[in-house]
Amino acid sequence: MSARHASHRPLSHRRAPLAAMLAALAVLPSAVRATCPEEPPVQNHTGGGQTVCPCFIAGEEAGSVLLAPVAHYPIEILRVGIGWGSQFGGSPQQQEAAVNVYGAGLPNPGAPISSLPGPVLSDGFINEYNLEPLAGEIVVSSGPFTVTLEFLNENAGNFFAPSVVHDGNGCQPGKNVIFAIPGGWMDGCAAGLSGDWVFYAVYRPVNCTTGAGEEIVAQSNVPALLPPLPNPFEDATRVSFVLPAPGDVSVAVFDVAGRKIADLASGAFGTGAHTAAWNGMDASGKAVAAGSYFVRMISGSTSETRRVLRIK
Repeated sequence: MSARHASHRPLSHRRAPLAAMLAALAVLPSAVRATCPEEPPVQNHTGGGQTVCPCFIAGEEAGSVLLAPVAHYPIEILRVGIGWGSQFGGSPQQQEAAVNVYGAGLPNPGAPISSLPGPVLSDGFINEYNLEPLAGEIVVSSGPFTVTLEFLNENAGNFFAPSVVHDGNGCQPGKNVIFAIPGGWMDGCAAGLSGDWVFYAVYRPVNCTTGAGEEIVAQSNVPALLPPLPNPFEDATRVSFVLPAPGDVSVAVFDVAGRKIADLASGAFGTGAHTAAWNGMDASGKAVAAGSYFVRMISGSTSETRRVLRIK
């Protein structure tokens, strides 16, 4: 399965000049709290999906029980990814019933805290869905939460049909769910699943005091990581950051599994704006696959993350 992510949100190719973004930062009032930066995805699977499970009828669900670091709670769920594929590939896009987010894990996640109806899935991809436009914040106060795909189309026993996939690397108890008709909620491992479902969630802490205990104020007073430009990109993208005072900075690229791909900047930098470039290569000089990556800047007690999409 490809690591590329299909998105239901149109991608913008508009480029904002760096000077304009810096000017916008300068006029932010110092009393305004900044939005907490998003964190790299949480997931249970390793690698891409290898095994298709044509096992479901309409109304059934499959998904993952996910857990963020304790110090990050409460968290807001921003986006979720779902691996989807068929045995031989090439199936047309297919609409299913819903992407559901639950505020608990097994043995029963309870009622959904949010649902995205009618997701369209592409064969051979980890399809990503943006939940930020949904009414209200999707907030989990503590502990595990569950992300599922609810089926509209029956695929049970049809080995040519697309369905959810798992990694085939062994099933971790308590981390994979199935809602069966009949039977209700069950642990996927107990149902015979031989790997972890390919699902992930991107989130951000609700309180910026999480972990380090500091209060993050407007970006005019703290180091700021600006949106990569262009984004999405094919051959290279620029990553800029702004420092209100001299300090040590590290900027690196991570994949959706949280593995470091490349270092873009490391060391002492002066006050003002600085720019680094990423050419879509990993540390060994090999081009990375198309898909979503995360640029993280750390400077002192400040950490910011930006998502970047490679489309080639």
